[in-house]
Amino acid sequence: MADVKDILFAFSEEIRLRIILLLKDSLLCVNCLTDTLSLPQPTISRHLALLRRTGVVGVSKDKLYCYYTVKKDDPFGSLKKDLTKAFYTALKGTEPFKGDFRRLRAVEKHCNANCKVKIK
Repeated sequence: MADVKDILFAFSEEIRLRIILLLKDSLLCVNCLTDTLSLPQPTISRHLALLRRTGVVGVSKDKLYCYYTVKKDDPFGSLKKDLTKAFYTALKGTEPFKGDFRRLRAVEKHCNANCKVKIK
C-alpha cells in the first residue's frame, strides 16, 4: 500500500500532474490521454503504471479498453482529492493544463471507447 511519500512523489512530476488533472472527474482510456497530451503511448503507460502503484489512479476494464480515473476510495482518498482540487484550482487556467483540457474536449469527440469526460 502506498504511503504519503508515494502520493506526493506521484504529484511531483509535470506529466503525472497533467494526467491526474485530466483524470480528476473523468474516466479515460490511454488513447485519449495520448492524443490529448501529444506524448507517445509508452510514456503515458509508464506514468499511469506509477500512478497505479502509488494508488493515485485506478483502472477498470471492459472487453476492449482500460479506463483510468483518480482513486478516492481508500485511506488516502481525501488527501488525493484535496491535492487534486488544489492543483486543479491553481493551474486550470495556465499552460500546459489549459491546453490539455481544451484538447481533451476535442479528442473526446473522436474516441472509440466509452470515455467519460467531466471538466468543470
